[in-house]
Amino acid sequence: MMGLRSFDLIPPQAATVARESSSVLTLVSMAALGLSVNMRTVFASGGRVLLAGVLSMPALAFMSAIGLMILHAN
Repeated sequence: MMGLRSFDLIPPQAATVARESSSVLTLVSMAALGLSVNMRTVFASGGRVLLAGVLSMPALAFMSAIGLMILHAN
């Protein structure tokens, strides 16, 4: 896709539609992953697994915030 856009083989309107479609499809796929989790299995897996899952959320949020700050600093 990047190569095609570099040589102006894709019209700007099509690139915009592709970008927006990509965002929507990513959102839908992430929702599908979340909805496919069986919470009974997660709770039955034990405290260590639950703790790892709970602690990973703030870590992911922190890393995302750092990434956004780096991207917006440039």
